[in-house]
Formats: sequence, structure tokens, C-alpha cells
Amino acid sequence: MTELSLVRPTVRPVPSSPALPTPDLRTLVPGAPRYEQVTIDELGTPLADVTFVVVDLETTGGSPKDNAITEIGAVKVRGGVVLGEFQTLVDPGCEIPPYISVLTGITSMMVAAAPRIGAVLPGFLEFARGAVLVAHNAPFDLGFLKAACAESGLAWPAAASVDTAVLARRLLTRDEVPNCKLATLAPYFRATTSPTHRALDDAKATVDVLHGLFERLGPLGITSLEELTSLIRLRCSPAEK
Repeated sequence: MTELSLVRPTVRPVPSSPALPTPDLRTLVPGAPRYEQVTIDELGTPLADVTFVVVDLETTGGSPKDNAITEIGAVKVRGGVVLGEFQTLVDPGCEIPPYISVLTGITSMMVAAAPRIGAVLPGFLEFARGAVLVAHNAPFDLGFLKAACAESGLAWPAAASVDTAVLARRLLTRDEVPNCKLATLAPYFRATTSPTHRALDDAKATVDVLHGLFERLGPLGITSLEELTSLIRLRCSPAEK
């Protein structure tokens, strides 16, 4: 078995790559709200200018009250271009349940030399500083991160967030996808990375899902962060539940 050296998170910039192609504006999204054209001063923050940090966690269980983080993976993007990545295993301070190891492939032996969450969080918070946080089923991932910050005596940043699961329910129909799980959306949007229940892979898959969903926003006239967050906050219809 290869010996792991996991004292520090892996944070690396990604070389510039071409931005995503212009979204196809020919297909309207049935049943979604439309927005009136406004003046330049009223447009808000253009989505192309917003820095997003897409984050995914692996944990020892489903609740931050009784469980802990075992891996953090994050990808920073702006204007369709990947700017950097963050990845680290985390020592949860307890044994990882066997069924979790089967699901994620992360074992107690793998995290034995990894840093504790209190040592990891400052680096992650710096990586995400000033960005809008994105996660698939955001209450889970952000809930664990907020709880970990509280336990570590660190302030949680007042950052906006986007839940790609909620956004998908706003923009996709049951005729297009049977559900809005990441494992369903990733192949639908032809993600270049498949979800594997490993944090960085799932974060990369979520980036592609986010960009695929963004292509659906143009026909609705949604071009700013403020309009996007308003769409996400709309009360869902019975068909979306």
C-alpha cells in the first residue's frame, strides 16, 4: 500500500482555458418565470463576473451533530473558466463506519495522517474568500462546514450560496430527467468527470452541472447573480417536490 502524506491540503491554480461557448438561447424552459429587460444600472452583478467556489464533502454520516468531515474538494470558477482546485482528506477524529468506506472508498487508515478539520478550515476559507459558494444539496455540505467552523472558533463568511439541486428543479422537467441527483444530472449535462463519492470528483461534476444549468438561464433573461438567487428562492411547485 502506498504511504500517504496528507499534512497539507492540495491547492493548485489551473492554467487558463477557453471560456464555455455562448449558451443556446433557442429553447425556453416551460413553466419558469420570465424577467423584464432593465437598464444597465439595474442589472446587478453579471454571472460571467462572479467567482464561484463549488464544494463537496465526504463525511462519516448524515448529520453534523454526530458526524465529521473526512474529505473536502472544491473548484473555483469564473466566466466558465476553472481558476483553481482545493482538495484534502480530513482526520474525523473517529473510526469511519465500514458502510461509509464502501460508499466513498475512504478508510480510517487513509485519514490517519490527514490534518484535523480545525487545521484545514483556514485554508479552505481563504480559497473561497469573496466567492459565491455552490454545492449540490447545499444544506448538507454547508451545514457541515458551518458546524465545523463553530466548533473551531472560526467565523463563517457571509457568502451567497447556490444549490444546484434546487436550481435543477427550477429549470428541468421530469420529461428531461427522472430526478435531480448529481449522478443523474452529470451524464445528462455530459460532465467530463463522473461523480464517484469522492469530494473533488463530485465538485468537478457539479461544476459541469452548474454550467449546464446556466445555459438554461439565458432564455429567461436571467443574467445576474441577484436574478439567479431570486429564482432559487421561489417557492417550488408540487411538480418540483
